[in-house]
Amino acid sequence: MTDVEKKTKAPDPAYLAAVLRRRQAMRARLDQAEELYEDVNREAAKLLDQQYKATRSVKADVTLDDDTKFASVTRVGGEAEAQVTDRDAFAAWVRDHYPEHWGFRIIPARTETVVDETFAATVLAAVDAAGVPQFADSESGELYEVPGVMIKPTRSRYYRWTFTRESKRQPLDGRALVADAVKAGALDLDAPLAIEAAPAEAEQGAEQ
Repeated sequence: MTDVEKKTKAPDPAYLAAVLRRRQAMRARLDQAEELYEDVNREAAKLLDQQYKATRSVKADVTLDDDTKFASVTRVGGEAEAQVTDRDAFAAWVRDHYPEHWGFRIIPARTETVVDETFAATVLAAVDAAGVPQFADSESGELYEVPGVMIKPTRSRYYRWTFTRESKRQPLDGRALVADAVKAGALDLDAPLAIEAAPAEAEQGAEQ
């Protein structure tokens, strides 16, 4: 004998309405916060780039108005590597100077030149190490300008943001410090940041 399934009971209308209201209201607030965040994130990156170019500083503390540190930001440099950008020019250079690493193969309807992959990797590694498209022959000592090779970015720079952790001196972590500052009215995250006004005011002050 099987138990008769109990009829599903509808949720309390008032509670359902409250949950749905809270969910969508929070979504609206989140959308607004994301829009504000994108604006201030772009401005932060622009200012950090400017600071790096001026001072070569790669790290900055993030503080509240009372100078309490609650986060830090670190610049992580981009990466670049040597790449063959003009295969024909590079192959011609290998043919002229290192013919033992050059050859060709016949493919139906065409002939294709071939550069030894191990030698190509050696040249690219040397260019990476030198920082310029040059290759020094270890036997002759001759320094070649390598055509068809460039050092190209493979990853752009980015900024790593981290909140402070709890400590004996500061029992609150960075997120909790921000929450307290917002609750106390010391930090307004809802109002748009006057991004364009600050530089203009600074220029006017400099002219006076």
